[in-house]
Amino acid sequence: MDLDDYFSFGADGPFHRNEIFANREDFLDLLMRHVENHAAQRWSSAEFTDFQRAAHNALVLHGDGGIGKSTLTQRFAATLTAAGPPGLPDRRVVACVDFADITNLGFETVLLRLRASFGRLGRRFPAFDTALAVYWELKHPGVALGDFIGRSTFLDSNDRQNAGSQIVSTLDDVLGSVGAVGAGYRMVSGLARRISDAAVVRRLRQEFPPFEVILHEADPDRMLGYLPILLAWDIEQIRRAHGAVAVCVLDTFETVQLQPRETGFLEDLIARTVYLMPNVLFVVTGRRPLRWHDPVRAVTLTYGGELRWPRLAGRHGAGDQHPLPGLPPDHADLFLRTRLTAADGSPAIDEPIRRRITAASGGSPLYLELSVGQYRNAVARGEQPTPEQFGGPLPDLVLRIMRDLTADERDLLRAASLLGAFDADSLAAVLPQTGGAAIERFLSMSFVRRSEATWPSCRLHENLRHSVNACDMYTDDGWTDTERDRRLELATGHVTGVGLQVWNADATDPVTATQRSQCAVAALLLVVQAAIERRVTPLQLGALTYTVSQLGHWQVLAALPSADGCPPALQRLVEAARLGATVGVDARHRYQSMRALASPVREHAYDYYVSYELGALTQSTGHNDEGAQHFGALATAESPLREAGTWGSAGVALRRSRLADVLGLVRDDPDQPLEVARTQDLLGHVRLHGGDFAISADLFERTLAHARASGAPLWAARAARHLALATMWTDPDRTLALLPEARDLNQSLGDVIGSAQCDLAAALASVARGDDAEALRLLAHAAQLTEESGVVGQLLPVDAIGTLVHLAGGRRDEARAAAARLAADAHDERLAPPVWAGVTAQWLGEPGLYDFTSIGWYDQVDTARAKWMAPLRTLVPGSV
Repeated sequence: MDLDDYFSFGADGPFHRNEIFANREDFLDLLMRHVENHAAQRWSSAEFTDFQRAAHNALVLHGDGGIGKSTLTQRFAATLTAAGPPGLPDRRVVACVDFADITNLGFETVLLRLRASFGRLGRRFPAFDTALAVYWELKHPGVALGDFIGRSTFLDSNDRQNAGSQIVSTLDDVLGSVGAVGAGYRMVSGLARRISDAAVVRRLRQEFPPFEVILHEADPDRMLGYLPILLAWDIEQIRRAHGAVAVCVLDTFETVQLQPRETGFLEDLIARTVYLMPNVLFVVTGRRPLRWHDPVRAVTLTYGGELRWPRLAGRHGAGDQHPLPGLPPDHADLFLRTRLTAADGSPAIDEPIRRRITAASGGSPLYLELSVGQYRNAVARGEQPTPEQFGGPLPDLVLRIMRDLTADERDLLRAASLLGAFDADSLAAVLPQTGGAAIERFLSMSFVRRSEATWPSCRLHENLRHSVNACDMYTDDGWTDTERDRRLELATGHVTGVGLQVWNADATDPVTATQRSQCAVAALLLVVQAAIERRVTPLQLGALTYTVSQLGHWQVLAALPSADGCPPALQRLVEAARLGATVGVDARHRYQSMRALASPVREHAYDYYVSYELGALTQSTGHNDEGAQHFGALATAESPLREAGTWGSAGVALRRSRLADVLGLVRDDPDQPLEVARTQDLLGHVRLHGGDFAISADLFERTLAHARASGAPLWAARAARHLALATMWTDPDRTLALLPEARDLNQSLGDVIGSAQCDLAAALASVARGDDAEALRLLAHAAQLTEESGVVGQLLPVDAIGTLVHLAGGRRDEARAAAARLAADAHDERLAPPVWAGVTAQWLGEPGLYDFTSIGWYDQVDTARAKWMAPLRTLVPGSV
């Protein structure tokens, strides 16, 4: 018996609600036929790697919201895994990814869901799991993959345990065979290089060429987009050995279709996944057909066009895109007769009422289901329902349902409609006067969709959510616009608070930190969606956006929806986030665009965030005076942007070589790992500029450890390259040992300047080894990367290392030219920090080029001079 019915009517209540699946048998048969045809095919390595082949593994069901697409695929999954057509293998898995759950808008999460689900087919996935581990080391340094999966919140308990143990077992086998780690698997540096001699790795390279190509890719974001082919290869080995059926349902796909239509974004990655996994049948449901075959859409898809997706075009016979119509009247009536029955099994809803409901429903199962709820609520109040009460349009039906609820339930429904997702905590935050028992009863109502593996765990059908918001003004106790905005402020404040927990001092566990990082992303997407819908400016959205930026989730920021038509402050925030995140674009162009975007006078709290992003760009373009103004303006902001201003001001002082001033600005006792990482990194630069190389290296090592503990790949990448820059003066062998990981981490972020700095460290290490030609090659490459990036304000400019390289190679004229350029920059106070002009002038023995004593040293000038002459004496024998 239904829970609500039992507690409303008791065990002997007047009717029962029954599960009903009406008039979808033809579509169920269609799906089963596709499964049978697909299961009979086998795929060779050559067929997998034919990237011009036509794909036939995408079946699309599209139709209006509430038409029953999700119900159909749920029945299909249950039927296939329980029994299915005769002759199919016993091993059958249907993986389900619902994009109404915002956690699935990250492709990494989608891929981990697929791996966990298909793990039920067999125990070993060596190609995928090995490559996944290499990807994970690059993307999430310091976060143990096995631990993360075992404690993930987006997988159910069975999949967590199963996938986690399988992956750990595979990696222990691979790594143990080359003596890299013991059981349990923890991060090891340079994983791809360490496993190259493992027998299973050598075998996979021979059997499946994509494995080696993917394994040696240094950019994890590029790796991730092609990992599905390795999962497909592993599935195929299971199919050959045991027989297996692998199906994936991609539900609510219209959410993906609303994302930016660019190569490398979510829809392209999903289309790529479907194409690279031809042995998996993908059932796609949404409000719109797929357009992967369309020549215009194909431009932004890795695998697009009619030749690759002929059955999506449907030009030659029946295609694979099927509109899902509403239920015909007789089946709609069958639904109503069967869904709610009296104790004797007869229909509880009288025929005249059923007729009115059926006529108004348009065949929508959602409308029929809500009408059943309306009838049930009327009986619960002791009324005798009449035909006139039924048959209004959907908004009217929602209005009537709201009126049938209790006052508390109406408020809870309104609160649940404020954001795209909610949970008991967010409802309590919006309605603090409502008791926990009332909230739990509301969460058990039939229209609340729950998924405990996500945060927040509950949501409403989008049609219902929008109808509630549209109809509320017509209820007697409806919220006014002011009340709705105030309660929306409470809702966004709650999820923002969860998102900002990454700054808490207790975030010392890498797995917990990574999960909090994911919550920050979810919170940002929910709050931005609500802000755009209601044309409001939620409090602390600037702080939340800044937080997601500091965590390095740049693709999320670059893909934020347009805020056209919204308040100007919100438009500025969204555009600033996008500009700040597009690191592949010339910094000078981004600076000009950001400058045009920024308001000359701060008009809103969001302008603090815009000031931060503009200030950050000035550090790349050399506009130090302007940067100081923008960072100084953050002194009146709230945390964490206030601290960002202090940190940014210290960065400007560093670029002006006011080293003692930097030490006075920096807080020396931060207690949160991300804040510690940033602080130690800044102090490491101060000590490096002061010539204290050992102290600098120690600080960068600590930065790296704290960055990993806070789940912040951005700061891990910076710390790794900075550590190489600190050691290159005195320990070239250690520098060369550090550089492979540093290069991997920086390439994973697409950080061109990071790669250039790795080249500089390698160049100086090459000089120490006597390889002048290699040093010159690396120096030239670093200069090329720097020019491409548009970054002119570097903490360690190419000419500084160039001066020393040329002196070591006996090219004094070239060395002097480089030093002269540094001196000109220093006098301009816009580009390279003056410290390098002073140091290179000392190396050349020409103090007139730049006054060494004008630098803001933190110790005595003679002491600083002695420290900086040591590298010259080491690398250029006979120098003074």
